Amino acid sequence: MIRTLQGIAHNKSLRMTFLSGSVNACGAGLVHDPSHPTDHKTMYQLITSSIVNAPPPSYVLRLLNSNPKQPIYIPQNGQRSAGPHQPTQSTDTKEDMMEIFVADVNGAPREMKRLMGRRNYVAMVAYDPEAIRGSHGSVVPSNKGSSRLSLAADFMVQNEGAYAAPVKYGPVIIPSLEFGR
Repeated sequence: MIRTLQGIAHNKSLRMTFLSGSVNACGAGLVHDPSHPTDHKTMYQLITSSIVNAPPPSYVLRLLNSNPKQPIYIPQNGQRSAGPHQPTQSTDTKEDMMEIFVADVNGAPREMKRLMGRRNYVAMVAYDPEAIRGSHGSVVPSNKGSSRLSLAADFMVQNEGAYAAPVKYGPVIIPSLEFGR
């Protein structure tokens, strides 16, 4: 499925992004070719949950944060994997989780940086990275002709206390795909 979606992304110049939920935790992942980080093989995954869902037990989060520590390699279509953590001769794509939760909501450093087990939601906005701020807050487009929209995703995580404002983690920037990349 990953290779098929990479082909569609290349043919249509679209950035594939997965939004998953109901896992009662939040995080961000990346499927990419490390030697070409902005090409069509780069796909993002945003993991979030309903704000009302309670987080999973801490042992489940510990297992998911620490296993695997190595990236998962994705073989070419029609080839068998040498194992989830062993690169095959012809692989150019691997899966990683982003370490965006380096501090807890109270500011203390976290050991598990890939997933956050708190009530959360994701707030996303599309924006034109080529637009620049003009005077009085107006947006002035650049002179490069047509531009494509990128996506910025912020994870809003429940703070300690019943009435405390949520804590923002991010943004995770999902860039648009340049034509022909």
